[in-house]
Amino acid sequence: MIKSIEFINYRNLQGKYVFDNVLNVIIGKNNSGKTNLLDGIKLAFSVITNDYYKITKSDFCNSDDSKNIVIKVELDKSSITSLDFYDIDELGNKVKRNGFIVTVRKTQSHKYVKSILLLNGSKIDFDVLREDPNIPNLFLLPLIRIDDIYTNGLVTGISKFIDSEEKYSTLKQDSKKNMKQAMQDKLKIFQSFCEKFNQNLDIDFSEAKISDEKVFIVEKGAKEHNFKIGAGYKSIANIILNTLNDNYNIILIDEIENHLHPALIRTLIRELQTMKNTQIIATSHSAVVINELLLDEIIDINYRKLLLTQSNFNKLNIFMHPGRNEILLADNIILVEGYTEELLLKHYLRSANYNWSVVNVAGVMFEPYIELATFLNKKVIVVSDNDKAGSDALECSPRFTKLKQYCNNKSVCLIEIDNTLETDLYNNGYITNYNDLLMNHRRHNDIMIAKKNCKIGIAERIIEHGINLSSWHVIKDIINEFESN
Repeated sequence: MIKSIEFINYRNLQGKYVFDNVLNVIIGKNNSGKTNLLDGIKLAFSVITNDYYKITKSDFCNSDDSKNIVIKVELDKSSITSLDFYDIDELGNKVKRNGFIVTVRKTQSHKYVKSILLLNGSKIDFDVLREDPNIPNLFLLPLIRIDDIYTNGLVTGISKFIDSEEKYSTLKQDSKKNMKQAMQDKLKIFQSFCEKFNQNLDIDFSEAKISDEKVFIVEKGAKEHNFKIGAGYKSIANIILNTLNDNYNIILIDEIENHLHPALIRTLIRELQTMKNTQIIATSHSAVVINELLLDEIIDINYRKLLLTQSNFNKLNIFMHPGRNEILLADNIILVEGYTEELLLKHYLRSANYNWSVVNVAGVMFEPYIELATFLNKKVIVVSDNDKAGSDALECSPRFTKLKQYCNNKSVCLIEIDNTLETDLYNNGYITNYNDLLMNHRRHNDIMIAKKNCKIGIAERIIEHGINLSSWHVIKDIINEFESN
C-alpha cells in the first residue's frame, strides 16, 4: 500500500521514508521521532478517511506555523483508484502512479486547515474519493491493555421496543448467535491465529444494540467476559481482529514489544510477516524484535533504509543475532572478535560505569559490522589481534593488514592486540603467573599463548581475582578515543 512518505516541516521529521515490506519496523533513540512518524501517517490519511485529527502549533517544526506542513504519500499503483494519475518517467515513458499530498496551513483567523491534492499537484474529485471502495482501514495501536473494540454506529438501545424481559433476553441470545454465525469464517481465522500463541481464545458480544456491538476477547468456552487474559495476548488479539475485514488494512503499532514475552514477540513477528492485504508499520527498542527481522524490514528514523553493499547486507542477514544487532540500537560500539575479549571488556566497562556496547563479531568478520555502524553514524572502535605468531618473521597477518586498511578508509579506530589476547595480557604483566593456563608458542618460544581450551579460563580468573585492567593499553585507547570524540 504505502510505498513512501515524505515530511516537510512536520514536527522533527524531514525527508522521505520508504516501506517495501508487509512489516516495517522503525528504530531510533527516545525522542528521535518514531512516534511522530506514525502520527504523521495517521494525519495524512485522516484527510482521506475523514477521521478527526487535531492540529496544534507543536505539530509544526519548531512550532513555526508560518510555514506549511507538507506530507507526500506515494502508494502502490491503483491502491486507491481515485488517486491514480499518469506521469512521465526518466526514460520518457508514460507510467501510472498513485498518491496524494496533504498540506496543513494556518489561516488568517489562526485556524489550521488541511487540504489534499494528487501527488502530481492535480485536484482530487472528493465525491469520487469518498466513495472509493479501496480506501484502507487505518489503525493506530499502542500495545497497552486492550479490553474491547468498538464499531461506529448508533447507540439507541432496542430494549424499549420489546414487550417483556424474557423476549428481550431471547432476542439478545439469538442476535449473538446470528452475529457469530455471520462471521464464522473470520472467527476460525482468529482462533487459528491464537492457537499459534498457545492460546484458546474466542470473541463475545455485548448486549445487542442497533449497529453498536461491543466485542470482547474471552477464553474459549467462557460463560462470561474474562478480564484475566494477559495484556500481551489482548494486544495480539487486537491486532488480529483489526485485520479480519475484507479491506486493505494499515496498522500502526507504537513499541510492538510492549507487554510481550520474547517467545511471544518471535511468534508475533513471524505471523505478521505473512499477513495478506495488510501493511504494518511499527516502532521498537527491542533487540529481540530486530533479531526476527531482515535488514530491509528495518528503518532507522534518522538514516532511513540501511543502504549497505549487497555482500555485507547478505552477511548481516545471516549472522546477526541479539548480541550483535545491538549495533543498531547503541551509540558507542566496541567490536571484538572473540568471547574472551567480550567477557573482559564488558566486565570492565560495567564496573567502571561506561555505557558502551561490546559486540562480538565471532571470528574475523569485522567489515559488515563496521559498514553498518559507520552508515548509522555510530562511534565505533575495532579491537583485533594482529596474529603475528602465524608468520616466521613475526609480521601482522594478511587478515589484520587488510582490516587495518579498511578501518583507515572508514576513519575507524583500530586497536591492535599483540598476537592474541592472552599474549598481549602476558606481555603487559597481567597474567605472568598463569603458568597452568599458558604455554610457549611452538614456533616462537618467546611468545606465550593459551593452552588448549584455556582461553575462557584466563578471562574468568582475571575477573574472579579482580585484576585491575585500567592501565591496559586497550582500555586506555578505548577511553581516549570515545572521550576525545
